[in-house]
Amino acid sequence: MFYLYIPSGTDENDLLYRLQASYADMPDTSRIHIRLGLYLSVDKEITVDMRFDRAVLSCNTLRNNYISFVARYDSDMHDREIYDERLIADTDLALSEKQFCVYFQPKFNIKGDKPVLSSAEALIRWKHPELGMISPGDFIPLFEENGLVSRLDRFVWREAAARIREWKDRYGITIPVSVNVSRMDIYDPNLEKELLDIVKTYDISAHDYLLEVTESAYTDNSDQIVDVVKALRSDGFRVEMDDFGSGYSSLNMLTTLPIDALKLDMKFVQDIRPGNKEYRMVELMMDIARFLEVPVIAEGVENEEQCRLLKEAGCDIIQGFYFSRPVPPEEFENFIKERIS
Repeated sequence: MFYLYIPSGTDENDLLYRLQASYADMPDTSRIHIRLGLYLSVDKEITVDMRFDRAVLSCNTLRNNYISFVARYDSDMHDREIYDERLIADTDLALSEKQFCVYFQPKFNIKGDKPVLSSAEALIRWKHPELGMISPGDFIPLFEENGLVSRLDRFVWREAAARIREWKDRYGITIPVSVNVSRMDIYDPNLEKELLDIVKTYDISAHDYLLEVTESAYTDNSDQIVDVVKALRSDGFRVEMDDFGSGYSSLNMLTTLPIDALKLDMKFVQDIRPGNKEYRMVELMMDIARFLEVPVIAEGVENEEQCRLLKEAGCDIIQGFYFSRPVPPEEFENFIKERIS
């Protein structure tokens, strides 16, 4: 990435052409993609660094876009920038005031004649006193970019463990709960100790504390991540590979990865139809899971047909709006009561 300060009125198309021409004679240009992020009508009240930040912000909107090559910073981006800054600034207070809360989405085992509650996934929500309910899609990617996501993860870890303990005390059964472990968490040298401290504090079994690690994380530094996951599994934790099938891991890599469950990427579930390529891909993934001797979890299941097709393909566990959207812990308890009734 490089920055240019150009005179007002410069023709950006001409600039793009000259930049592209500058590497035209290079032997291999297949991996070079020029993108221009422009901040026009510069506000001279802000610093030069902030001006370039706005240009970068507009450039970032072109990621994975191979049709458009120029983007301009506009009022919508400005409003989003102000909104993001507000969210970051409010994070400390939100954590101290418990504006963040943890919802739970039930997972059902569908192997038998009747679906049975098997576990839950812990998902964070933000009830802002002024902005209302903030979508995780707004704040989680933002926090992943600036490193705040680890603080949220630890909040969720503790809340999930507390609920496992509470439900066991109240209903006499243990409902395993899965929590997200981000790539940033994986590289934290204190990760294992923190998780062990949590299960010890709440007097729960590590076996009932499920750790979701996204498939893409295994490709960043596979040796280090495999070592970390092996250590966690030796402590009794179960590890689920999230977003399986998103295209990051090779079949060869799968034979060496220490995992306890595969969680299908949601895109296969959304488009599944009898006999279509998504259904055949799901069948292939079921074969892989059987080879690895691990169960398969499908998320994002929204209707009866999807549920039926997944069951026919051999899926073990399902979660999604077909059974329930994520709900507050007090509402989730209704599913526990149904199971023990």
